[in-house]
Amino acid sequence: MMLCAIGMMAAAPRASAQWATFDASNLAQAVLSFLQDGDNMVLNTEQFLENLGVAKEQLEFLQEADKRYKEVRSDIYKAQSVIRIAKNYEMIARMFTRYVETLKKINGSQITYARGRSLMNQGFQYLLYASREVKRAREFLDRKSQVSEEERLKGLLECDRQVSKTSAAMYYHIKGSYEDIDAGIRMAEAVESLDETFRIKY
Repeated sequence: MMLCAIGMMAAAPRASAQWATFDASNLAQAVLSFLQDGDNMVLNTEQFLENLGVAKEQLEFLQEADKRYKEVRSDIYKAQSVIRIAKNYEMIARMFTRYVETLKKINGSQITYARGRSLMNQGFQYLLYASREVKRAREFLDRKSQVSEEERLKGLLECDRQVSKTSAAMYYHIKGSYEDIDAGIRMAEAVESLDETFRIKY
């Protein structure tokens, strides 16, 4: 029994401790990579701070621009309204002038004198209304008028709308008048042709 135990102990493999191998080159590479990452982080941080500074300057510039725009916004809107009023009023005056000249040429021949006067008076009412709106606009622009800037701007916008509507109304009035005149002329020509045919035949 004793011999068997000794034999088993002699046949068993020897136990030995396993030590991890130390690789100096891998450690050095790891240290260098860590340092490189640190340098990149510093550079990125500096770049971020630089961009942040630029963004701050741009934000301040935009805030200043917005402040200035708010200060002049009312004047810009007023100027735009006045320009539109002037253009539309000039258009109304030009349309009415040409309209009157055309009616004078055909008055008494292609249309009756009374009809011509009626058409002129209708057109003149549009011109008169537009001139009243222009007068109102001048009153709103007058610094002596006792109105707030908000009321002044609101009044000018309303005058702008009314003159624009009057311009469109004048255009359709003249267009309709010409169509009626043309239709009347064609009808008169047709009646004359029928009269002529009737006389020849009978």
